This record gives sequence, C-alpha cells and structure tokens, in this order.
Amino acid sequence: MPLQGRGSRVIDPRWSNVHRPTATATMNAECVITHQTDAGTTDGDGNYTPGNPATLYAGPCRVLSLSQDEAVDLIGEAQETHHRYRVSISYDAVEIPINASVHITLAPDAGLVGKAFRVISVAYGSEQWQRDLVCDERED
Repeated sequence: MPLQGRGSRVIDPRWSNVHRPTATATMNAECVITHQTDAGTTDGDGNYTPGNPATLYAGPCRVLSLSQDEAVDLIGEAQETHHRYRVSISYDAVEIPINASVHITLAPDAGLVGKAFRVISVAYGSEQWQRDLVCDERED
C-alpha cells in the first residue's frame, strides 16, 4: 500500500516506547555496572589507592556472545583471543560511559555468573527497545 503523501510515518512515533517494557521483561540475567569516578589518592610513599567506583546500574540484563566479533592480540609470540559480548540493559538506564565495568550477578548459565566485562561501545539508534553495550571480557 502506498504512503498517503509526503511526510507520512510508516512507524508510529511511540513504537519503541510500547515495546521497551517487553524487552526489559525478557531479560533473564542481572548485572551491576560501575564506573570509576573518583581519581583515588596517593599516600606519602607514592602508593596509589583507587577511589570507590560509583554504581550506575543494577538490574536486569541480557548477555549474548558476539562470536563473529573476536579480537586477537599478539603478546610476545603468543596469541590471545578476546571475545566480545553484547550486554543489553533497560533503555531508560542512566548513560553508561566507555570503560565502565559490567559484573554479571545472576544468570541461567552458571558459567556467566561472576564474569566481568568492560564497555567498549554503546549503541544508539532512532528505534531502540533496550540499551546495548558492546563489551570485552576482562580480568578483575
């Protein structure tokens, strides 16, 4: 069916708003996202103590492996493969900065619980039901 004139909308402007609660309700894991906002302190002997990280988000999430998006680093003569993950959180969460830490606290896959990720990219779009974070697995 042709559009009814110039400027007609194919998608209702409330499309994403209507679907966001469903996207959040289907998230089957939980995570805590923190970010270092305090510069920390250095004592008289030059020992650095990092500041306390601020909690930006604690709630439902979905974690998917991005197997087609692996990174290979050469460390000396050894190769190290880093897997990337997409961690989706509620759309209305606060803005999550690059390098924030994501800690999985609950998941149906027991191997996922306790994993830590570093946010390397945040996806934005004109139609979104959730906030997608692209992450690298990291060591704590």
